[in-house]
Amino acid sequence: MPEPERKPDVEIGASVKADELVFRETPEVTERAGAEPEGESGTGTDRRNLPRPAKPNVTYRDVRVSHRLSARLTGADPADEPDDDEPAENEPTEDGSTERDGDEPGGR
Repeated sequence: MPEPERKPDVEIGASVKADELVFRETPEVTERAGAEPEGESGTGTDRRNLPRPAKPNVTYRDVRVSHRLSARLTGADPADEPDDDEPAENEPTEDGSTERDGDEPGGR
């Protein structure tokens, strides 16, 4: 049985809209996405009333463009990462102490 796909660690989205849009020259569009040090990334664009490539000196009306970028790290298994709710060893707890349940006061 295949493993379920992990959700991205980061997602960013932006949308723009215009009643009218005219390009005086054909725009040069380049997309690059990456995830460092080890990761996967992806992008996606939804366009309404704006072809790719856009033509110069054409009036496009009721234009909307939405773009999203997502990335996730692949080097570490999320199951191996510490739980954000559990303080790391020697990290103060909410009450300021560094003792954990089962620890003897002043001992290790």
